[in-house]
Amino acid sequence: VREELSVGKSKGMTGGVRATTSVSEQPVEKTVTLREEQVEVERQPTERKLKPEEAEVAFAGKTVEMLGTTEEVEVAKEAYVTEEVTLNKRIEERQEKVQDTVRHTDVEVEKIRPGTAKKH
Repeated sequence: VREELSVGKSKGMTGGVRATTSVSEQPVEKTVTLREEQVEVERQPTERKLKPEEAEVAFAGKTVEMLGTTEEVEVAKEAYVTEEVTLNKRIEERQEKVQDTVRHTDVEVEKIRPGTAKKH
């Protein structure tokens, strides 16, 4: 019987890192000034004599428009990356000597002549 030494390797855990993201919310408040225009009509009595060429223009039909405007709040959100996280592994190699003892069995074979056998 003879033993032989076989050396292998197995993996074990050395620890690690778990990166978990979470979302938190924070209320924000901003003030914006909005403007609104209203068109108003004002009439004022007057007595002013027109020149003949002004009268011709004054009696011509025409339309004048004035529009009021209003401002409304518009809200937009944009997302920005503020940090990047990278996980890396650093690999180191080392050599280790393994020392052990192996056994073997030696067998001696001896011829026995008739009449010299031992009884047990």
